[in-house]
Amino acid sequence: MRTITLPLFGALLASHGGHFGAILRGATADGSEDFALIVAEQSAEIEDATWADEYKTIEGADSKTDGPANTAAMASAGLQLAQRIKALDLGGHTDWYLPAAAELRALSATVPELFNQQDYYWSSTQYSRYYAWCQDFEYGSSGAFYKDLELRARPVRRIQLQALNT
Repeated sequence: MRTITLPLFGALLASHGGHFGAILRGATADGSEDFALIVAEQSAEIEDATWADEYKTIEGADSKTDGPANTAAMASAGLQLAQRIKALDLGGHTDWYLPAAAELRALSATVPELFNQQDYYWSSTQYSRYYAWCQDFEYGSSGAFYKDLELRARPVRRIQLQALNT
């Protein structure tokens, strides 16, 4: 068994395009792999973003743990926020996505200092036709807000834990 030496939460990992934010246990669809969550630099944060401009159900955007799948479903449905994040090339990485609700909760527990404490952040997890989940980083609360509200969004990406040793 190979030992993995983890950096401190919040550490800048320039070769991975952002900060070490959290560990996701069994984050794949089959629950077989663990990942590190990398948070994009603050300069990549999107302010005053709406989740969607109209109220409709987005098929495939309701997972609380699978941000990549949610973001892909949002982008396929033509939602600008998801398309904007999927188009990012930060530090040579193009696999950025809008985190799912559980991913944002993990980031709130481990690296709240990386986020604006005065605002809520969108997740890629849809609650209903009218609402999507969001996260507060000052007090750690989460809730469902109307999709057309203007909140912040912060891109993230996943890497295998083993990649932290390279």
